[in-house]
Amino acid sequence: MKELLRLIHLEFYKMKHTSFFFLHLLIPLFGILVFLCYYKISPHSRESELSSYVIVLTVALPLVISVVCAQAVSPEEGNHFLVFLGTAVKRKHAFLAKWVLVFFMGLFGMALAVGGFMAGYSLILKRCEFDFSFMVMIILVMWLGSTGMYVMHLYLNLWKPKSISIGIGAVESVLSALMLTGLGDGLWQFLPCAFCGRWEGLLMRYWFKKSPPVTEEFIRHSFAVNIIVTAGIMLIAAAGFYFYEGRRTDD
Repeated sequence: MKELLRLIHLEFYKMKHTSFFFLHLLIPLFGILVFLCYYKISPHSRESELSSYVIVLTVALPLVISVVCAQAVSPEEGNHFLVFLGTAVKRKHAFLAKWVLVFFMGLFGMALAVGGFMAGYSLILKRCEFDFSFMVMIILVMWLGSTGMYVMHLYLNLWKPKSISIGIGAVESVLSALMLTGLGDGLWQFLPCAFCGRWEGLLMRYWFKKSPPVTEEFIRHSFAVNIIVTAGIMLIAAAGFYFYEGRRTDD
């Protein structure tokens, strides 16, 4: 545990000299500003406005995660991953420390994106009262639903150039949007990029007192499949990283 905490502190220090933390501020604030301005000049129903914002967040999330993970790995390329691999007694702790940093900074970014928008929507646009429990549920569903994507993109960036991870992230964002339609029925449970959008959709329907067209059995089954898929991604990443020796950085 002491080694893991030391490595997390080291990761934090390395990211201080990059745009990693700045991205977690800039991207949410930019999204909040764009949507609040749009809703100011083109108002819609409260349900439509909140749902649209959350949907856009979930669709953009895979691409944002790929960019953030690429930024988290980029400092290691300058020293050919020697610091990354050489400072850990247990190699798995090096990967885990980097994942903990990006995952919990993801929580910060999502909390800022959702909380900032809800505050602006309530205080500036004065469309509805600020609902803390609603905001927390949206944040937690989005954060926990993105667990597998953080592991996968961090793993990809360690093994391959960042262009591959970002390209996959762009494809995942398109798939995430498609999985929100009828094309995703029966498929979304197996695609990590679709977890957030689908669960947020069910949450929004519940919150606005619209009975979701699914049964409790379907919810339990989908949740179980999501957990198995996420666990599978983690196991594959852990097994692959056991043989990790860095990569070429002159791609």
